[in-house]
Amino acid sequence: MIETFLTKRKAKYRGEVGLFPSSEMADDDLRVIAMDSEVMAALRREKNIQALRYLWGLVHKVADNTDLFVDKDDAMEAFKVRVGYCKAVYDPHTRKIETKAKSLTRISDEQLRLLTEKITTVICEEVLPGITRQQLRDEIEAMLRERTT
Repeated sequence: MIETFLTKRKAKYRGEVGLFPSSEMADDDLRVIAMDSEVMAALRREKNIQALRYLWGLVHKVADNTDLFVDKDDAMEAFKVRVGYCKAVYDPHTRKIETKAKSLTRISDEQLRLLTEKITTVICEEVLPGITRQQLRDEIEAMLRERTT
């Protein structure tokens, strides 16, 4: 399953409207789908879409610029667990309690803001020491602006 951000806008041909990737990350997400193939999609509008786009852009940038993660999804899971946005789950197959990251599906605006701040702190202090919060923010905002203009 692919979860990504798309923008509804007019396409190439008169009267045609479609959903298109609005960032480098979204473009990468859709690249695995063969051209002209049909897909099944479940769409939902998020109330905090800009904040989610920023968080995913942040994690995508870090995943692309370090060798610590396989991809943005791996990085997001690792960061959520690292900052404590997780829960203990019993696995009946291994008979052990494991730590699993929580979903972002029902996260409140305040929780999302705090999660983003915590992940940013971890990135600036542990993953990319030497980069300031403002430099990181400027890079992510520029990356997100590239596709929307």
